[in-house]
Amino acid sequence: MDILTLNEYLNRIVYGFPMKLVFLLVGAYLVIFQIRWFSAPFRMMRVSFSETFGAIRERAYGFGGQITPFQATMVALSATVGTGHLLGMLAAVLVGGPGAVFWMWVGYFFGTGSKFAEATLAVHYRRRFADGSVSGGPMYYLSRGLPRLRVLGFLFALFAAVAAFGIGNSVGGALTPLGVPPALVGLGLALLVGVVLGGGIMRVARFAQVVVPLKLLLFLVAVLPLLVLYGGGIPEALALVFQAAFTPEAALGGAAGYSLYAAINAGLGRGIFANEAGLGSAAIAHAQAQVDHPVRQGFWGVTEMFVSFLVTSLTALTFIASGLWRQGGSAAEAAQALFQAHPLGGAILAATVAVFALGTMVSWGFYGEEAAAYLLGEGVRWPYRLTFAVLASGPWGASRPSWPSPTPSTASWPSPTSWGLSFWGLWWPAWSTASSGGSLGCRPASGRAPGWPFPAPPPPCGPG
Repeated sequence: MDILTLNEYLNRIVYGFPMKLVFLLVGAYLVIFQIRWFSAPFRMMRVSFSETFGAIRERAYGFGGQITPFQATMVALSATVGTGHLLGMLAAVLVGGPGAVFWMWVGYFFGTGSKFAEATLAVHYRRRFADGSVSGGPMYYLSRGLPRLRVLGFLFALFAAVAAFGIGNSVGGALTPLGVPPALVGLGLALLVGVVLGGGIMRVARFAQVVVPLKLLLFLVAVLPLLVLYGGGIPEALALVFQAAFTPEAALGGAAGYSLYAAINAGLGRGIFANEAGLGSAAIAHAQAQVDHPVRQGFWGVTEMFVSFLVTSLTALTFIASGLWRQGGSAAEAAQALFQAHPLGGAILAATVAVFALGTMVSWGFYGEEAAAYLLGEGVRWPYRLTFAVLASGPWGASRPSWPSPTPSTASWPSPTSWGLSFWGLWWPAWSTASSGGSLGCRPASGRAPGWPFPAPPPPCGPG
């Protein structure tokens, strides 16, 4: 069995329909019973935005960390908002029909619970060093928070360190249609990525502060003319999304064999992989924030979801309103057909995909470095940076058009995080008092003594 066959087999297991339901149920439990969005949804929305965009001008504060909460969110968004928000969204509609968009929205809503929990726990359980730097993420909150199941942290770090080499490396393939030699693109990328990663989290954060606004600007330039062109079909597209979400055969007349299962499967899959809620990767970035309370960074995680939601939704609605989804074909073919009507043609598509992939590549290089340092110690950072720059970004990496799932670890890294969040959600409502304005609640709400596999009650929150 070769590695691609093994990867396809693992993909069917880890990203199969049962595991997608696990991701959804974990997020739903956190949203309904722990964070309790439903108890005061408008108040929670107000608090979330006031703690994030309302405090965007505030400098770093609190204990630990080297970058501001806003910078940490930019690093996470740089990784999250990638080519999956464009080509991946088109693929979901082609496979599951317009109804897939509704189920993606469901995944986004309940995914806010997972993202909030990941960012909060990442700050609470991060490791601080003598020089003021920190390291955090699922590998730390799984091993420190669930010491009897510390193997989950090890597995996440192992999978993430390897998976980083295959995520976001479609820059060369995106620029090939413009006549740019992939080898030349690869050399430039290797130099750029190596310089950015060589500066540590401070330089990665400054890079993310530039590339994320550039991503959003390019996206608006790419999608707004199409929205104007197909704007008359948006109401019909919205109606079709809701109708096809439950009765696709009736709504679409049995077109292309769309079914309810295909809509749910494609929609949930796109929502999970696009926003990374439950995967745990964004928690590595959020752990770097200087905050006086872990819950503050949890709200930034929710804001990150909101930005991702807007990008994927605008992409999907534009595609459905154009009617091109009925023609079938691959996502790349559909994207080319969609942007034929754009004043800038395929050039704006290529530039947008390239910048989306570049930001993802840099942030994931940092994620992989943090995971490798957890496994092998701080001395592995520079060897990992150089290896990543050469293999993932250099001429050899850029010569491939894309690697959606290059290794078994790419498919497998979400599993330890989802299992760990399941245990946390069932035992420790650490974030349940956030909706009432209380503290993090760093001790169990109930007086019962936790048993295996849960740890002893953690110490109170705060520096240390």
